[in-house]
Amino acid sequence: MAKFCTKCGKPLKDGKPCDCEKESVSNDNVVGDYLDILKGMFKNPSKVLKNEADEKNLTFSLGSIVVNAIIFGLTINFLLNNIFAKAGFDLSSITNSIGSIANQLSSFGVNINVNTNYGLNSGIFCFAMSILIIVLLYIMHSVVFKEEINYKDIISLVGISEMFFTVGLLITLVISFISPLLALFILVIFAICFFVHIHEGMIEIGNTNNNQTVYTVAASIAIPVILFLAIFVTMLSIEIMFLLRDSFSSSMLLGFIIK
Repeated sequence: MAKFCTKCGKPLKDGKPCDCEKESVSNDNVVGDYLDILKGMFKNPSKVLKNEADEKNLTFSLGSIVVNAIIFGLTINFLLNNIFAKAGFDLSSITNSIGSIANQLSSFGVNINVNTNYGLNSGIFCFAMSILIIVLLYIMHSVVFKEEINYKDIISLVGISEMFFTVGLLITLVISFISPLLALFILVIFAICFFVHIHEGMIEIGNTNNNQTVYTVAASIAIPVILFLAIFVTMLSIEIMFLLRDSFSSSMLLGFIIK
């Protein structure tokens, strides 16, 4: 008579433990490893990056990049809402104004594809930034300085570094409801920590000298950050323009845009 697992009901073979028990242990190990790495990033980041930034942690490093992008999108969305709320403006009304202007412009034959989902846009852009940083780190290290490095190690490095940054995003999200200015300050601090972790990690896993590592990290971080700031400032400028919209009639504003 066959015996069955008391947990999932599957028949047991030759008295061996059921696969569900192994899966449970495996899942527990993943969660435990994640928490251990996160704790280590606060206590001794250099040691953690040296020991953990390799392809064995590739899977949950990729997961960390995705989770970080989602949290980043939520944080930026609430942060913008709270910043405009403190200034006495409703971000949703501004969004509606942008859509209204776009519709009016379309009647003049000027078609503009307006996407005002700031959280979604920010999350997608954060994910794209992470990929760009990975690509640039690999290009600078392998192509420019011609040193061997496993791209999977770089992915793990970025993913593990973003685990620390994600905690900063969650803190920023909470503080944004109290003080948007303080939240921005905290966001900048954790962003700087992320850049420092990338530099320390490249020292640990790379084969370049100190000067080459500095140039590698500087180029790989500066390009995405400048790109992000350019887009963010442009978006903010558009918001400010539509805040001033009430000072003009729709026809005056349309005439100004068309000219």
